[in-house]
Amino acid sequence: MHILVCLDSDPLRSLPVWAAFTDAQDAIPGLKITIAGTPEITQCIRAHPAVTGNVVMDEKGLTLPRWHPSGWSVRRGVKLACADLIPTPDVMIDPFGTVQTRAFTRLVNCRRVGIADLSQPRRDNDYSSVFPLPPELHPLQAIRVLFAAALNYSLHDLAPNYGLLTSPVEANQAEGNTEADLTVDVRSLPWDSELFQQFRDRIDETPLRVIYLEEEHAFNSAQRLLKNWSKIATAHYILTGLNASAWLAAALGRPGLCLCPADSASSIGVISTRWATQQMINLDHPPFNQPNIVVESIIQVLERQAKAVADEK
Repeated sequence: MHILVCLDSDPLRSLPVWAAFTDAQDAIPGLKITIAGTPEITQCIRAHPAVTGNVVMDEKGLTLPRWHPSGWSVRRGVKLACADLIPTPDVMIDPFGTVQTRAFTRLVNCRRVGIADLSQPRRDNDYSSVFPLPPELHPLQAIRVLFAAALNYSLHDLAPNYGLLTSPVEANQAEGNTEADLTVDVRSLPWDSELFQQFRDRIDETPLRVIYLEEEHAFNSAQRLLKNWSKIATAHYILTGLNASAWLAAALGRPGLCLCPADSASSIGVISTRWATQQMINLDHPPFNQPNIVVESIIQVLERQAKAVADEK
């Protein structure tokens, strides 16, 4: 079987498809997966071993009217690229239902599957089949359930397996990459500058090797993730907000803390791969998500890790 999967350009939303890819690969021997998305997001998602090809999606072009020269050209390019796929996809799955993924979906000549839009049922006409999913379902589990329903297999384990054992993106076998005790992704931390400075001052008092992934406004989210991939993959511990870095750490089995928006840890927080020996922990309430508590808990964890390594020697 060959499936085509539309991706959202934001890795925060798209990285969880790895778990669905592993489910499908385990259930359907010989499955081929082609992904469609922006160049950066396809480079991220191609890290999964089940992905065998990709189609580039020009999101801006797909939103232009059909009569616009660029809009017409982009749509023609999508049709030609999909026609060249061998074998022809049996199913196209759109887990996100954005304006761009729906525009892409309408150009694909095979069975098209999406999530039912109960608020605007007319939008379901973009698909051959739609599946209504409970809105309270965690986004990761919703994607996994959609794939299982579309491809007719059962989910036997709620704990996800993202299919990644190491950092496989060649773009970041990076220059100057040094293994760190702690990697801190500044983006999405729910602290103002004063609270973050409190955290940084306390960390500076320790001998810990710390890498800070700063804001980089010149990069979109997928480009930034590719740039920082190896730093996340080799860190002993991660501190981040709810963003793509947190999902990558969870998929790679890295331990750490994910500081989520208030009251959201159980509904949208990250879920670590099932084989992780230490997991990402979601925090969404004070005092546990405040700098003084966070920094002391990290210090204790890393001290225990260092002692365990020393004992093994």
